[in-house]
Amino acid sequence: MTSQPTSTPHSEPPSTHRRVSWQWMVGIFLLSLAVFAAFSGDRLKGPSPDNHFVYLAHTYNQMIAATFSDEAAAAREGLVAFELDREPHHRNDWASYREIELRSGEVVKGNWAGRAQHGEFKLLSGEVMEIPRAEMRGAEQTRRYFVSFPPGPGFLMMPLVAVWGWETNDVLFTIVFAALNVLLMFLLLERLSATGVTERSRSDNLWLTALFGFGTVHLWCAVLGQVWFTALVVGITFTLGYIYFGLYARRPFLAGVCLALGFATRTPLVFSAIFFFLMVAFPGGRLVVPAQYKEQFKKLVLFCIPCLVVGLSLLFMNYLRFESFTEFGHRYLAEGRIGRIVEYGLFHWHFLGKNLSAAFTLMPELQTSYPYVVVSRHGMSLLLTTPAFAYLLWPRERRDAGERFLHRALWATVAAIAIPGFLYQNTGYEQFGYRFSLDFTAYLIVLLAVGRRPLTRLFKACVVAGFAVNAFGAITFKRMAEFYSNRFFV
Repeated sequence: MTSQPTSTPHSEPPSTHRRVSWQWMVGIFLLSLAVFAAFSGDRLKGPSPDNHFVYLAHTYNQMIAATFSDEAAAAREGLVAFELDREPHHRNDWASYREIELRSGEVVKGNWAGRAQHGEFKLLSGEVMEIPRAEMRGAEQTRRYFVSFPPGPGFLMMPLVAVWGWETNDVLFTIVFAALNVLLMFLLLERLSATGVTERSRSDNLWLTALFGFGTVHLWCAVLGQVWFTALVVGITFTLGYIYFGLYARRPFLAGVCLALGFATRTPLVFSAIFFFLMVAFPGGRLVVPAQYKEQFKKLVLFCIPCLVVGLSLLFMNYLRFESFTEFGHRYLAEGRIGRIVEYGLFHWHFLGKNLSAAFTLMPELQTSYPYVVVSRHGMSLLLTTPAFAYLLWPRERRDAGERFLHRALWATVAAIAIPGFLYQNTGYEQFGYRFSLDFTAYLIVLLAVGRRPLTRLFKACVVAGFAVNAFGAITFKRMAEFYSNRFFV
């Protein structure tokens, strides 16, 4: 019997050169793509109704074209930086504010506190001014629209939008990334096996990959398109790259690139930086010693460079749009009139109980007549959408300090991402399952892999059950309204 590779204090465990052939990679990708396409069905015929990233990509393309073409520059005349060059076709989740030239000649930017076109007006600075009715006589108002969601998917769509314009299919775009996620998860798990971190067989890794791709909320989120779900799916792509390159800090610059693209797609992913910092501070699971300071500091610098470049760019974009480096636009959804945001802000303890319930305890309502089961649009418990996650509570005993450290580092990263989400002003509504869990689902799958608990028949049954539940969501969500309710079941 050959001994398993062991970790060293300075690097990742040595590889056993377990390779994945291109046939396996192509097969996994195409099979996954076929599954997602089948569940998408008629949605693949055209863009989703919430194609915010198509609008954003079109705006970016036009801004670039305006620097080279007088015609494009004329088309954007009168628009501020990153303002959409086309008014949205509906009013759901677009950031906007009004720019008003008052009768006195003063120009103010912000939104009305109420419905009346006079009275309290909240400026972009946060100050509230009183605008009398007389000042509004003959005043010129311009309403400016923006996409408040992080721009990552919009950047990726730019070449597609340059070719297909407003008809760019964001549903197809999303399922391609979802299929890529399944492949990347398999490659990550195989890497963990090859380095002896998990000791998982290829069969085990296939089961865990299937759990991730089709037994979690990833399945139903992948088949919709729509701005919210596209961002979650693309965010996972960069998360998987970040874990792959960031594990044991082996490729710091590429890990930084993936994290930067990740938080440019999903803001909560910025908190996953703790994973790399822990890898640098505890090489091989032991606290860094003076002899390692130079090497570890170099890794930290390489990691931070792309994060700083992208992070500062995002802050500057915020300032150009909303005159604030930290305002990305969610306060301006629905013209800034969402009551809970006005009263409590985007994050507050007030939201904790409802979010925890949506994530862990919220259950469907069972009925004795059709439709028999009704799901709250606030979602349902993760233990119902993915029963296999219960195995996270019973990992096998850690073998050494390095293994204990990796296990704790993964859980610390899950907590760093999840806790701000539990304080957020939105449960994820509307959703089939707790969709915000996708920001940390990749780490949970890796925890299952390193937990070394055998994948028994019961575990595999849980995987199949998770697929059945999420398949129901993929088929019915936003298709069959009778299965859903706005009530928050308790």
